[in-house]
Amino acid sequence: MNYKDILRNNPFTVAMILLATFISAITFVFSPLLAFIELLVIVSVAVFALKWLSKIASRKKEYLKNFEAFLIESGELGEGTASFPFPLVIVNNSGVIEWFNRAYNRIIDDMESKGSSDIKELFPDAQKFLTDSAVAPFEFKAGSRQYTVYSTRLNDETVALYFTEDTALKEIREEYNISRPAVLIINIDSLDQTEDVLDHADYYAVVTGIETEITKWLFDNKCVFRKFSDGKFFALTEAKNLDGLIDDKFSILDRIRAFRFNDTEMDITLSIGVGKEKDFTECELSAKQALDMARGRGGDQAAVKIGDKYEFFGGATSRKEKRGKIKSRNVSSALFEYIDNSENVFICGHSYSDFDAIGAAVGLAAIVNSCGKKPYIVVNRKTSLALPLIELVEKSEAKIEFISPERSEELFTEASLLIVTDTMRKMLVEAQGILSMCKNKILIDHHRKTPDFIEDSVLEFLEPYASSACEMVAELVQYSPSKTKLLPVEAEALLSGIILDTKNYTLRVGVRTFEAAAYLKDCKADTVTVKKLFSASVEENILVSKMISTAKFYDRYAVAVAENGSNVSRLISSKTADELLSIAGVDASFVVSEGADTVYISARSLGKINVQLIMEKFGGGGHQSMAACQIKDGKLEDVLNDLHRYMDEYAKTYIQ
Repeated sequence: MNYKDILRNNPFTVAMILLATFISAITFVFSPLLAFIELLVIVSVAVFALKWLSKIASRKKEYLKNFEAFLIESGELGEGTASFPFPLVIVNNSGVIEWFNRAYNRIIDDMESKGSSDIKELFPDAQKFLTDSAVAPFEFKAGSRQYTVYSTRLNDETVALYFTEDTALKEIREEYNISRPAVLIINIDSLDQTEDVLDHADYYAVVTGIETEITKWLFDNKCVFRKFSDGKFFALTEAKNLDGLIDDKFSILDRIRAFRFNDTEMDITLSIGVGKEKDFTECELSAKQALDMARGRGGDQAAVKIGDKYEFFGGATSRKEKRGKIKSRNVSSALFEYIDNSENVFICGHSYSDFDAIGAAVGLAAIVNSCGKKPYIVVNRKTSLALPLIELVEKSEAKIEFISPERSEELFTEASLLIVTDTMRKMLVEAQGILSMCKNKILIDHHRKTPDFIEDSVLEFLEPYASSACEMVAELVQYSPSKTKLLPVEAEALLSGIILDTKNYTLRVGVRTFEAAAYLKDCKADTVTVKKLFSASVEENILVSKMISTAKFYDRYAVAVAENGSNVSRLISSKTADELLSIAGVDASFVVSEGADTVYISARSLGKINVQLIMEKFGGGGHQSMAACQIKDGKLEDVLNDLHRYMDEYAKTYIQ
């Protein structure tokens, strides 16, 4: 038995050593010398305990081995074997019990199916040790007693099972597991904007009221907490209490969202990051990462990070625009510095690029040109949905070069800069080659943050409240230190992205959206030219109409499925999803199509239903009113069944 097995089978000893180490760490604050002495004692005891447990394990293994030899050689089972203190059973390859000792009677008495001669009736997983001679020990419970069961093949026809009762140890292990630490970091969103609209006294009255709600919630859920600045709390709790918070779906989010002051709804929300790991240091780090994730997804939600996995709660409702122009100015200045220090600049969006991705890339290329550097927009023309825009820019006087991902790798140097726009997910980036090669990466995106985002960027400009990436880039252009002057075609490219993602200024539109559009119009953007970019052929319109005719309606959802083998393009799917929203009573639409080895879903919403949360169940993403996913090696029927299940789950959770 190796040391890992010894430690795993003796959790109480490990817990005591860890507790002693923790006490020594506390002692260090008051007396480093005493702490050092304690640490020496702890190490000595730990080494002795490890050797002692190893010796016991070796003796036990040798004892069992000798006992097995006795059974085989004797040919019979005597009185001594029958009176062994631990339960012992011998079964044949069919699972029939051939013999058991008196101690096994206690297990039979504790079981409901008393006196069964088939071991498979007692152990549903019995086939494992009947067919696998190297199966690991497994756990078994009979009544209130708990056992660890070891199996050994005696010969070709029989298997021996040894039961070791370790109820007390397993209860200690369970208590240890549910007492593991968890860290919560709570942040009140956009307090600075609340302060701007209230006088001093009212602002502090609102903050006090919200913080009172938070402290009461933390206290009721047995959390130890400390407020470390206005609107920010740090809390500790145990794993068993965290399970209660998860079951309650962090109800504090709803309470704060509904908070009123002087009968006025304040539209204040929380972002909560939770980390549950092996120790306090890792818990705090995970909690910080979870908080960043919650805020990057727009706030008003809790993100729980355990290991590498995230779980999200809340964030289903559409919130008001919450962002200031100071950030845009700061990002624009930092962007200028990175461009100025680079040899050349590559700009790319997501695969199957649309008008927002290409439009934002064109706007960024204009900034790069104004800095005196060479911009390259990386795009796959064969899969791009914005080919009309690419051709329009290429025919203009704009000094912008569109290149393939393969060509970008040839032009790449150590001093290159990569700007990724309209996506932050690694797997969706068009230029996968230089994404892995480039050290200096900048992210500009308006989608909600997902766990697979690009982590090693040198600059992030993520605004989930923005309507589009083009809106964000239009602001960067205005604040650029290089005094960027947009050509009409560049302004039209940015305007096309805004029009696409807002559905002609009907969805996700804020004050800043109209300000950006006004600026682009001032740069001589021609709305008729932009309108022509969205023109569809007669064949495309026929396909959209045909797809709409296949739609089925479920409560407030519409689901259309492409006919098998119809090879519907993504452009047709997205247009169909948009058109389905114009049908009365439809709040969200889903268009499902099947490719060679992938099933695609395009999802749209009028804002009441958050389609991103549904698409994330499939591993996709997007934002509240527009999302999509790709299910690799998925079957159409299975995907449709999953989609209906996820729609039902969403309705039960978020729709009252």
